Amino acid sequence: MKNFGGSEFFAIEVARALKNRGREVAIYCPAPGKLANIVTPSGIPVCETPAEVPFTPDVIHGQHHLPTMAALAHFPDTPAIYCWHGARPWVERPPVHPRIRFHVVTSQRMAPRLATETAIPEDRIITIPNFVDLERFSRVRKTIARPTRAVLYGQSGFYPAELELLEKACADHAIALDKVGYAYGNPRPRPEYFLPDYDIAFAIGRSAIEAAASGCAVIPVVPQLAGSLVVPDTLDDWAASNFSPRYFTSASVMDSDWLGQQLTHFDQEKVREVTQLVRSRFPISLAINAFESLYRRARTAEPAEGSGTEFGLYLTTMAHEVDGMWGDLECRKADEPATKSRIAALEAALSDAENRTRALTDKLLECRPTPSDSENS
Repeated sequence: MKNFGGSEFFAIEVARALKNRGREVAIYCPAPGKLANIVTPSGIPVCETPAEVPFTPDVIHGQHHLPTMAALAHFPDTPAIYCWHGARPWVERPPVHPRIRFHVVTSQRMAPRLATETAIPEDRIITIPNFVDLERFSRVRKTIARPTRAVLYGQSGFYPAELELLEKACADHAIALDKVGYAYGNPRPRPEYFLPDYDIAFAIGRSAIEAAASGCAVIPVVPQLAGSLVVPDTLDDWAASNFSPRYFTSASVMDSDWLGQQLTHFDQEKVREVTQLVRSRFPISLAINAFESLYRRARTAEPAEGSGTEFGLYLTTMAHEVDGMWGDLECRKADEPATKSRIAALEAALSDAENRTRALTDKLLECRPTPSDSENS
């Protein structure tokens, strides 16, 4: 919980909503950071180990495979559900264990992939869409006829050239672009305050839902693929993909022509309609209702078939993968002196070039004829 990431805020908002309903809640997180300060005032303990959890839970709501499996090992009689937010990063990989009664995905199109890659039965995969806290995101901007401000919000991984294309596209259409997130050196933990200041949000997943609920027109984009403006007619399709463009379905790039095409569909009434639909269809209350129902099912459901060796298989997989990661880290450490040496050489060459350029400029200025010389000639 060190960074202001989507899955971290997901856990915080679910925990707070459950606490507000009178449930006893604790968060187990091996590396609590400053985000813990957001949730502890609600009376929710944030624990660095499962042993610190002050009660035996009725159900484990897992997120990220390592702490989920640690919690299952510490509470041997407690069933679990696991929320899978996406194929990346590595920590999101869905674990398989008989006491994980259900796996939750946030969009319909994630379910077939999860079933194929893990052999989890389809009836154990449940879709609970992402959500927005309407009390937190209470301010909705007034849509204007022509957009002038845009924000790239909650998404990273873009190549520098892609960001340059997006910046140029916005500039070509007289739209000022801000980039918000750790990747851009500009993390802002309170999107409910700044999102209503923008006409357009380039966002995916829950970030897209929050932006739409705030009155922004939303255009989903991911690295190497540009999506299209979310309008009422396409809202269902975008919701089915968690508001994320699907690879291998388009070759659109974030250039000026693409943005110009999206702006032709920009309509105040349609933006307002999308906002109203999002606020009515994706409130956090509906998601919490669905989770509480699933918790009850998890407590009464028969465990999936297992061999009793699941922890051993899991740890074997982790041993192989972590060993590979360790090897990569050691290689990087070995390369570090050479890299630093190359950087130092480049910096010295740059400094020398700057000195030569400065000397040449001074010489040219000395040789430039004075105004009196020009008049005498």
